[in-house]
Amino acid sequence: MIPGIRFAGIASGIKNAALDLGLVVFDEPAYITAVYTKNKVKSAHILYNKRLRSNEVEALLVNSGCANACTGPEGVRDLKELSEKLTSHLKAADGKIVFASTGVIGRRLPTETMAKALPAAVKDLRKNGIDSFSRAIMTTDTYPKIARASFKGEKEYSIAGVAKGAGMINPLLATMLVFIFTDYPVSPEKIRRKLLQGAKESFERITVDGECSTNDSVMLFTRQGREDLGCLDAFCNALFSVMKELAMMIVRDGEGATRVIHITVNGAQKKDIAEKIARRIAISPLTKTAFFGCDPNWGRIIAAAGDADVPIQPAKVEIILQGEVLAKNGIEMPFDEDKVKKLMEEKELELIVNLHNGRASYDIYTTDLTFDYVKINASYRS
Repeated sequence: MIPGIRFAGIASGIKNAALDLGLVVFDEPAYITAVYTKNKVKSAHILYNKRLRSNEVEALLVNSGCANACTGPEGVRDLKELSEKLTSHLKAADGKIVFASTGVIGRRLPTETMAKALPAAVKDLRKNGIDSFSRAIMTTDTYPKIARASFKGEKEYSIAGVAKGAGMINPLLATMLVFIFTDYPVSPEKIRRKLLQGAKESFERITVDGECSTNDSVMLFTRQGREDLGCLDAFCNALFSVMKELAMMIVRDGEGATRVIHITVNGAQKKDIAEKIARRIAISPLTKTAFFGCDPNWGRIIAAAGDADVPIQPAKVEIILQGEVLAKNGIEMPFDEDKVKKLMEEKELELIVNLHNGRASYDIYTTDLTFDYVKINASYRS
C-alpha cells in the first residue's frame, strides 16, 4: 500500500463481464511526470493529458478494451466529458484528472457506459485495491504486473508500479501502459530526466514484435510537499529497480511467447551501431521463429545484423549462443548441433554478437515468435 492513494478495478461493460475500468484517487493532489510514445499517431488520452495546464492530479482513470486512438477530436471530447462527470463524483478540482486507454484502435469510448459505472468505481476504492486495478487494465496479458520497492530518507518511502503489456511491444519513448506511485515528495522538474533515463534502460530495452503502440505511456505520480532531496539517489535506484522489473514482466508475458532471448551486441565502434544491430536481430521474424523451433541457425542472425543499415565487417563477427560459439570471423565453427538445440529449450536464452571492432555495446530482450502469437493477433478485433 502507498499511503494516501486508493485503487479500484471494476467491470464497467466495455468488455464482456471482465474487469475493464481502473481508478486511482489521491487523497491529496499529486504530481505527474509522464513519458509518452514516440509514434507519430497518438491516442486521445495522450493528446488530452498533454493539454492539461497543470502537472497536479487528483485522479487517474484507465480503461481496457478500447484504445481510443484515431478517434479524432471526438476522442478527446469524450475524455473531457468523463472528466467532468468523475470530477463531480469525487468533488475534485477541474482539470485534475488524467486518463489512459488500451485496446482496439479506431473505436470511440463507450462514454455513457463508462459514466454509469463511475459511482461503482468510486465506491470500490480501497487502499489495498491495487490488484483489482492492475487486472482492470489488462488486455492479452496473462497475469497482472505489479512491482514494489522501498527506500529510506527522512522516513521510509514506498514505490509501487503497475504495468500492462504483452503485444505491440517496442517502446520507443504492446500496447504498454505503466503507472508508478510513491509517497516520496519530489517535483517533476527534479526527476523528469531520471524518468527518461529509467525508461531508456528498462522499457526501451524490450521488444516483443517490433510494433510501436499509439498508446505507450509511463506515468510517475509523486507526492507534493517539502522535498526530501537527501535521498534522491536512493529514490532513483528504487524507481529504476521497479521499472526494470516491470519491463521484464512485460517481455516474459509476450503474446504466445515460450522463451525470452537476451541479445547483447558488443565490440562496436559506437553504442548506436550496437543498438541498431541488436534491435534488428530482436525484431527479425526469421531469428524469432528459429528461437521458437530451437534451431541454431546463426545465418539468420548475421543476416539480420548486416541489414541494420550500419557499418559492419562480416569477417570479424563472432556469434555465441548459450555459451556455444557458432561462428567466428564470420564463418561457422564446428559445434554439436544436438547439444545447442537442447540448450535452446531453456526459457531464457543468451545470445552474444561480438563485432570485434570497438568497445561499445548494447543489450535488449526479445521473445520468440510462435503459432499462438499469430492466433492471438489474427483475431484481436473479434
